[in-house]
Amino acid sequence: MSEIVDQFKRSVALFDSVVASVPHDAWGNDTPCADWNATELLRHQCGVLDALAGIARTGEVSMPQMADDAGDPAAQWQATRDGVLDAIDGADLSAEDKYWFGPMSFENFVGMVQWDPLTHAWDLAQSTGNPIDLPDDLCEATLARVQALGDIPRKWRLITDAVDVPDDAPMSHRYLGYVGRQP
Repeated sequence: MSEIVDQFKRSVALFDSVVASVPHDAWGNDTPCADWNATELLRHQCGVLDALAGIARTGEVSMPQMADDAGDPAAQWQATRDGVLDAIDGADLSAEDKYWFGPMSFENFVGMVQWDPLTHAWDLAQSTGNPIDLPDDLCEATLARVQALGDIPRKWRLITDAVDVPDDAPMSHRYLGYVGRQP
């Protein structure tokens, strides 16, 4: 397995660990993402990763859509998680195409998408009062990938304005600040 795919899977596993600890009555809680409660955040995450899985399976590039509400967020997430991990394991990582962020290999595209489960793991944890420790090495790699996209994430409103954090703050705080979160 490539280092990029491994990092993506670690981001998905982190999101998975937060989903597993969400109390049933917390799925309606507000999140740091404007206008999304915990269920809507999960539906967004499922939509992104379902689209990624579809690209991995078919090679056809389509934009993510908010997943329909399946009624049971944890079960919906489990189906998405299993589907994307299975699809990535069978994907041609060297396939070149114009993916969501421009021309690149499928492997690099997977690396770009990893910011979504990593960031939303933190968002969901904040929403539901669960502790979370974002690994500094994963935050550092993800920050480099998000920064490599230049203005695209902010122009497309995928991330909000950066939050100032000290230069000597832990890498997880610097990453969260860059993507518009108050660590």
